[in-house]
Amino acid sequence: MNPRVLITGAERELRTWLRHHIEILWPDATVEELEPAELEARAAGLTTKNLDLIVLGAQCGEALEDPAAGLDALRLLLRRDAMPPVIVIASGGNELSAVRAIRLGAADYLPRPLLNAQRLATALRLALRTRRRAQPSRARPARTNRIDPSHLDLPQYAILHKLGESSRAVVYFAHSITLGRNVALKISKPTVEDAEESREFAREYAAICAVQHRSVVEIYDYGFHAGREFIAMEYFPCGDLKTRLQQPMSVAEGLGYALRICGALRVIHAAGLIHRDLKPPNVMLREDGSVVLIDFGLAKGLESTGQSTAIGVLRGSPYYMSPEQAQGVPLDARSDLYSVGVMLFEMLTGAKPYVGNSAVEVMQQHVHGPRPPLPAEFSALEALLDKFMARDRGSRFPDAVTAYAALMAAIDALAAQGAPAAAEVTES
Repeated sequence: MNPRVLITGAERELRTWLRHHIEILWPDATVEELEPAELEARAAGLTTKNLDLIVLGAQCGEALEDPAAGLDALRLLLRRDAMPPVIVIASGGNELSAVRAIRLGAADYLPRPLLNAQRLATALRLALRTRRRAQPSRARPARTNRIDPSHLDLPQYAILHKLGESSRAVVYFAHSITLGRNVALKISKPTVEDAEESREFAREYAAICAVQHRSVVEIYDYGFHAGREFIAMEYFPCGDLKTRLQQPMSVAEGLGYALRICGALRVIHAAGLIHRDLKPPNVMLREDGSVVLIDFGLAKGLESTGQSTAIGVLRGSPYYMSPEQAQGVPLDARSDLYSVGVMLFEMLTGAKPYVGNSAVEVMQQHVHGPRPPLPAEFSALEALLDKFMARDRGSRFPDAVTAYAALMAAIDALAAQGAPAAAEVTES
């Protein structure tokens, strides 16, 4: 393949890096560099007749109030007909910048701090294989809740059946024609207008791309089509922990799953992220018994010092929500560990520790209610559970590394007692 590629952007160092890797990927490619000052004069002649792809370096703003800052060159290019796919390499920017770039019609948006040769090659290949997605209409889309697969027409995906649904998205079992494999295809519902919700897919995409590990779901594609965002990701035929909880679980199995979840948290916390929505449906299972965390739409950086979400809006499942999350205060890694403790309680007892007639009632119990004791046969694990589910997070495990070590010690103690299932516990 001999693609014709244009690289434009103010940073010469970035242009040189891009040219180098494009020429490694396609030794016979025709690669041209263009200074930003020349772009407007040349824009009319940049069409699919003489180009296959444009890679645009953009200096995006950090302010949430102006997510389109730095995207003027993208607007200039995509307002013209017959324009080849444009990949944005963004310095600065945030999740809203990614959403705005995709909505304007960019084939992909790659944050420069996360850029590497593999991600660049994947983005280039996908952009060349698929036609540029149509830009959404300027008119506000009509309100509709139709989610019937027959009304979805995503290029390069064959939707087979629905796997699940939330208030904000639907997840389908689908086949990627481009990749030649089955995927879980998550599609936003129409008319999502809230700023926090509109950036959820972009946040999930950025968070997962920042952590490349087998304990975190793999993302294959992210984009915007016909007024909806979508993410194509790894599909897990073995299902999730919620399904597994429908069958009896031994103490060793419960401790083993908690161990693997903490092993996954070691990875994402080390990458500077907190999940904020850990619950059994977001813990997928592989055939070898290892676990994979999914649904990073609420994930945020550990360094974030702002409120956990918008004032008056609480996101996440109330059954697994830490007291501080229920109160809407800033979170840290110990909030995820609280959620692991709730899941461990459920795996040991077959029931959630707190239930109620409303979400508010359940959250109030997390904040003020006493934790129900474990059955007598599990009394040896009370101290362990207290370190996960202490109402005061200063009394919890300080991090996933410490929690992982404590779970290993509990598993070793169980094995020393001759529990037959203990040998089944393996690290992810």
